[in-house]
Amino acid sequence: MKFTDRYLQSIKLPEKEYCIREGHGFALRVLPTGCITFQYIFTLHSKRYRLNLGNYPATSLADAREKYHEAYLLVSRGQNPIQKPSSPDTDAPLSVAVLIDRYKEFAAQHFASSTVRETKRTLDKYVLPAWKDRSAISIRRSDAISLIEPLAAYSPGQARGVMKIARAMFNYALDRELVDLNPFTRLPSAIPAVKPRSGKRVLSDSEVRSLWETLTGTHAPGTPESRRALMLILVTGQRPGEVAGMQWSEIEGDWWTIPFDRIKTRNHRRENHRVFLSPLAKQLIGQNPGYSKHVFIGSRPDLPIAEKALSHLVNKKTEGGRILRDGSATIARHSYFGLPRWTPHDLRRTAATRLSELGCPDEAIDAILNHAKSGVISVYNLNKYDKEKKEWLTTWGNHLSTLLNPPALVTPG
Repeated sequence: MKFTDRYLQSIKLPEKEYCIREGHGFALRVLPTGCITFQYIFTLHSKRYRLNLGNYPATSLADAREKYHEAYLLVSRGQNPIQKPSSPDTDAPLSVAVLIDRYKEFAAQHFASSTVRETKRTLDKYVLPAWKDRSAISIRRSDAISLIEPLAAYSPGQARGVMKIARAMFNYALDRELVDLNPFTRLPSAIPAVKPRSGKRVLSDSEVRSLWETLTGTHAPGTPESRRALMLILVTGQRPGEVAGMQWSEIEGDWWTIPFDRIKTRNHRRENHRVFLSPLAKQLIGQNPGYSKHVFIGSRPDLPIAEKALSHLVNKKTEGGRILRDGSATIARHSYFGLPRWTPHDLRRTAATRLSELGCPDEAIDAILNHAKSGVISVYNLNKYDKEKKEWLTTWGNHLSTLLNPPALVTPG
């Protein structure tokens, strides 16, 4: 097929990586991350090569074609366009330590602040100690397996997180021709424990009631801040990290504006996201105590609660019998509050699913969840759906209030 700008704009995120060819070696590599790379696939001296021509849309289709034609002419003359003349700067191999530093700088420019923090923490804790003195191009698939497999044996979730960040870093290096392969590509086929979990968990009405009763009951687990944050994820449908990092300055009247640099997946568009706060949401948030800029305070007034604290609260299992200050004893509790396995993100999915059942249109749900529009519609439909957000988040809040009859609340700590 003939590539066009209209076709490129219509490409949707795939579940798996795929490659599509226009002809004569000119091709597109499409990743589940949304990365679209122009490539020239050619054979020279009985060996197959892939030359990256740039990522779309930073590299236009016209520029990619020009690079392709230049490379095609070299190959027709028996020259390899991938092999470049050596120089003092290129003779020394790029170390993993230097690659990590470069990727941190890239992340700081293009990712949300929460993602930047987790990227730095993960690379410094797991990847740098293992490979800091090795050249990036020497890291192979067997090395990636040796890094991830022991971690997956006792903490599959952590191993999955390390794999995702390391894979993203090597994709960055691959796109810039700093390495010739990504050792983390398709790693779950070798380590089944890190396969992505199916995101289909939706809590039923009875589970929502049970969860709410647990979070507001006597000797409820966790801190008041972490419990309120979990409940607000359900009420607003926002991402756990964005709720955990909520600041008082982001709230004005009935609206909460999440700045673009705190949004996990939309930082590259530099667009803030407005969330309508229903009466139930505002009750959960409460009043500003005046001594912290954070709504959900962490270990110190100058810190918010960590997103991981919410996951820890959900999956932690405790034994009973610990004596509290008032002389009473704690009771044992099961992981996931005695429900089938769920995560804080499943509360967001539950809100979206129930909104649909209440009659909310898909476009309004996408606007509430802050899902980016795709294709041509993202260029021409600039509606922010504030009216619909207000209508349906109010409807959802009222539905929850009726379901919980009436909802008990948690007093801020």
